[in-house]
Amino acid sequence: MKINAILLVAIVLPLCILVAGCTTQSAQPVPIPVTTSFAPPQEQTPVPTRTCSLVPGPTQVVPDYESVSITVDRNTITENPTITTSFNGGQGLGMVQSMTVTLTRSDCTVDQQTRKNPGIGTSVTQMGTTKTDRVTVSVLMTSGDQYTVVDQDYPFPAQI
Repeated sequence: MKINAILLVAIVLPLCILVAGCTTQSAQPVPIPVTTSFAPPQEQTPVPTRTCSLVPGPTQVVPDYESVSITVDRNTITENPTITTSFNGGQGLGMVQSMTVTLTRSDCTVDQQTRKNPGIGTSVTQMGTTKTDRVTVSVLMTSGDQYTVVDQDYPFPAQI
């Protein structure tokens, strides 16, 4: 029985050494085949153009006890076509929680600015374009009611 164990060890040990020697890594990397697949060109979907509405919407009638006065002035100098919106007060002066001015330019960019608790003379100045721009002014009252008081197009004056 001892002879069989010695014989088994004598055969298995050299086989283990032989197998271990065959599995050592070589210094050179083995290239891995890479397959690439080319997808057929997909149909291009057109990018939608930005559309914006320069058509004024309806304004709301503010109750007399909450009425406010707001003016919108347009600078006529082409290098600086600003639009200034001014809060002038009114019977609802103390009831206005905020005034939000939204300028939609002719190039469809939108600029929105809000003034909290506006007082007489509070103004918002925004950069317009030398084309027609839309100005929307809404006021939020302390009662929670919100009114759109101005929604008009303001064209830049034509040059002579």
